[in-house]
Amino acid sequence: MNEDNMAFAGGGWIWAFLIIALIFNGNGFGFGGGNAAMAGYATMADVNAAINNQTTQNGLNQILLSSANNNYETARLVDNQTMFMTNQSNTTNTNMIQGFNSIQLQLANQQSALVNKLDNLGYNMEQCCCSIKTLIKDNQIADLTNKLNNANNIAVNSAQSQYLLGQMGTWVANAPASTAAVAK
Repeated sequence: MNEDNMAFAGGGWIWAFLIIALIFNGNGFGFGGGNAAMAGYATMADVNAAINNQTTQNGLNQILLSSANNNYETARLVDNQTMFMTNQSNTTNTNMIQGFNSIQLQLANQQSALVNKLDNLGYNMEQCCCSIKTLIKDNQIADLTNKLNNANNIAVNSAQSQYLLGQMGTWVANAPASTAAVAK
């Protein structure tokens, strides 16, 4: 028995391993080679393929995540730029409306001042016309009064002349001197 134990311990055990492997369909020596029971277990190639696939999947996920982050950042930048442009447009529109309102107010004030000046001009023209008419009428009245006074003076002079002539008798202008009148 010692000898058997020695043979088994000295390298004989390898034969026992081979016998067990043959019992369990040892074509692959019990490591998945052709054994239907072992068919579901992964081989080294399967493990390497799985690791490679997992690494590829992780890389693709990282690319997708990076792309999604880039898309998000781009969308945020576009959104911020759109908001900036909208705010700038609103500011421009507000400034433009305020400018138009200011111009419209200035036009209204200038129009009001122009209407006021036209009203004053009309009033002044009316006053001027009335003054001119009054002056013309005053001049006409003064002329008529002068003519009336002259006519009155002529009438008075004529009446006085008639009175004087009536008091003096017959009067002849440049009458020849009569001898009888001289003799007297």
